[in-house]
Amino acid sequence: MIVIGVIGLILTVVFFSLNAKQKETRDVKRVSDMNMLRNALEVVKNQTGGYDRSFCDLSVVSACAKKENSELLKFIPELKKLNDPDEISKSCADKNVCVSNNCNYAFSKLDGEDYEIRFHLEKGVDDFPVKGCYIATPQGIRKL
Repeated sequence: MIVIGVIGLILTVVFFSLNAKQKETRDVKRVSDMNMLRNALEVVKNQTGGYDRSFCDLSVVSACAKKENSELLKFIPELKKLNDPDEISKSCADKNVCVSNNCNYAFSKLDGEDYEIRFHLEKGVDDFPVKGCYIATPQGIRKL
């Protein structure tokens, strides 16, 4: 009985360690995706004169790939697959969803001179140690 209890305890510790590592791995991917989007949007602005030339809507980022005239698609060919790594269907465009849950990357602002892309971190990672809703902008990434 003691042996079974010890094995159960070890398995529980291993399970929670793996779960935390998976969250961290997804958060690293999210930050990486945001940096890639920020870089591509800078190229769009430099070549066309404005971020709005990405022709994206204030919705899920991957929906932008459906726009044939999207300049962003030229610099991120895999744009239609650029979604939250946890495959969440709820959009981060809704601030309440972003603050409370995992959600899919979404533009919440987009014009010629500025943009905001919302995303959610499950655990926090590196320069962004707190879980929650974050915003990627031309100036960087910050917590909402």
